[in-house]
Amino acid sequence: MNDFAPALEKLEFHKILDRLSQLVSSEPARTLVRQIRPLTDIPAIRLELERVSEAKGLLIGEGMLPLDGIKDVLAALKKSTITNHFLNATELIEIASTLRAARTLSAFFSKRRDSAPQLALLSGDLFYDRVVEFNIYECLEEDGSVKDGASKDLKRIRQDMISTSVNLRKHLGTILKRVSEKDMAQEEIVTTRDGRMVIPVKAEHKNHVPGFIHSSSASGATVFIEPAETLDLNNMLRELQLREQREIARILTMLTDQVREIAPNVERTLSLLSLLDLIAAKAKYSIETMGSAPALTEGRTLSLVQARHPVLLQKHRREEIVPLDLSFGGETRTLIITGPNAGGKSVAMKTVGLLALCAQAGLHIPASPETELCVFRKMFIDIGDDQSIENDLSTFSSHLVQMKQVLEEADAESLALIDEIGAGTDPAEGGALAAAILADLTRRGCLTIATTHHGMLKAFAHETPHISNASMEFDQETLQPTYRFRPEVPGSSYALELGSRLGLPASIITAARGLVGEEKVRLEQLLIDLERQSQVYQQQIKEVSEERDRLDTLVQSYEQKIASLQKELKAIRSQAVAEAEQILQGAKALVERSVKEIRESGAEKNTVKHVREELERLHHDIAAQRPEESPEQADAINVGDPVRLHNGTEVGEVVELKGAMATVLWGNARLKVDRKDLRRERRRSIATGQADGGFYLPEGKPEVDLRGMMGEEAVSTVQQFLDNALLTGLHRV
Repeated sequence: MNDFAPALEKLEFHKILDRLSQLVSSEPARTLVRQIRPLTDIPAIRLELERVSEAKGLLIGEGMLPLDGIKDVLAALKKSTITNHFLNATELIEIASTLRAARTLSAFFSKRRDSAPQLALLSGDLFYDRVVEFNIYECLEEDGSVKDGASKDLKRIRQDMISTSVNLRKHLGTILKRVSEKDMAQEEIVTTRDGRMVIPVKAEHKNHVPGFIHSSSASGATVFIEPAETLDLNNMLRELQLREQREIARILTMLTDQVREIAPNVERTLSLLSLLDLIAAKAKYSIETMGSAPALTEGRTLSLVQARHPVLLQKHRREEIVPLDLSFGGETRTLIITGPNAGGKSVAMKTVGLLALCAQAGLHIPASPETELCVFRKMFIDIGDDQSIENDLSTFSSHLVQMKQVLEEADAESLALIDEIGAGTDPAEGGALAAAILADLTRRGCLTIATTHHGMLKAFAHETPHISNASMEFDQETLQPTYRFRPEVPGSSYALELGSRLGLPASIITAARGLVGEEKVRLEQLLIDLERQSQVYQQQIKEVSEERDRLDTLVQSYEQKIASLQKELKAIRSQAVAEAEQILQGAKALVERSVKEIRESGAEKNTVKHVREELERLHHDIAAQRPEESPEQADAINVGDPVRLHNGTEVGEVVELKGAMATVLWGNARLKVDRKDLRRERRRSIATGQADGGFYLPEGKPEVDLRGMMGEEAVSTVQQFLDNALLTGLHRV
């Protein structure tokens, strides 16, 4: 593996690892965090990023991963392989806990093969032994104590211990009471010394209590005596305690033997569990930083979209950090970033380097998913001051030492980040040396970002192929940095402007401008004007973009509304046609039935009346299906006006008005209608035949002319004549 150590240190990669250490669930994973290093194999990096993406999806969807119970049992596993040695209860419980964690995780991922295939594949190698896990938990408590039921002998021994202890305390209590009555006891308690029960006796009375002295108090005022009367009981209790210890050792030895047989498998599983825990921590870090997996390119291009410095995210809120959009590689191999001090040049450069390290270490980065990164096999960082009195190195000398290493080792798969190149010496010579170094690195294909204040490097970047200017935006009004990266445009240092704003005498500023030279002043002023005009254009572009987005939203909204209205109109039309067809069918059937009844009944008046009522009901049914119209004033209708029913189409003429009722002539029919049901028509012609949408009322005549007709024709004509006469109410023909 390549040595990225200097880059990791200078770009503060350890701060990322410190945060990961806080996010892991187990100590073995914490150890693994400290071993994280950038990878250089693209498939391996992609696999790591994919695993993190899967874990992130599970965390978001389910809230957690079952990582509890993973213990650091590596030392215990090593100890279990020693002959004639057994593990203590705590070590065995931790091994059982780890086995249970492996079993739980294996079952968890096996059910999620579709959503997390890589993690399911990884967890498929987890080893667990239900029998060993069961035996340990059957014999031991979670706190590391041995259960009474671990064996029949242990249970019997402990029962004997309890009864013996109770009996012993009872005897000691009797003795202590007797001694206390003689004022020889220091206090009325039974205590333990060297595993045997004793009573506290005043030192001056130690010869008055038969027994064995085990110890005395620190002051010497109290001696602890085991009365001779309880010697046998104490011996019995002590023997039971020793038997208990031997039985516990036998049980632990038996469990250790079982662990010894599976120790190699458990050790491999511990490594897998630690890796899964680490992947989960990376996923938590991705959620915390709103990170995403960058796309890895085979070429030598790099494009950061809405990227933020990970360490800054640990100190500031996300909205307080200005995102970085930076692209280079391909035709542009070297970026020279210029601009004022504290404008964000170094931070932008560090962001590029640190995000590249994070991605190659299998970490999601706080940037848009559209971000693309290439893989670097070497990374050279010259940031900060490495001067050394011990090694007789000045600031400039330390930079030269760094440049020497870069020029010796950099190639087309390297990234070089150089802060304040050419600084610390004569500006002309420093700038020339910087230009030569950058030209050499560019020819090699090494991707390089350099920051500088040298004016000559701005012209050098403009004139040299594969080298491009860039700058950090500076607010012209407030003379404050905005920390926005601007490609293709060199920046001004704003030294004289800042000096003027901070209150330096005007005479000093004027003298400084004269000393700089007219051409230099014009160049700096040109850069300032360019910056100002660029900011104006950017604001205009932003406003136009916002207006375009607003119009797009409105267009989309109106299109959705039109589509909805058209759909609704189509549904209304379909419903209206269906209802009209239904009414038409009903009307047709009613008319046919009515005519049939008239013919069969011989034109009785009741039959005609019944038919008229049926027609009137049908008329009202049709009217009920029409939409409401705004009625005109009833008093606007006069005799002679053409009118129609408010839900009808047949036009008639008002021939009489009486109160709220109006008599209307429709063809040969005269009907009395409520005035509020009438609507005035503009046209004056009165239809006497069939109208669109109305009902046909035949014209009744008192006579019919049959001259010249044949027999069948005359019969048909007479039948039609009689039908019409009946329907129109004629009594004599």
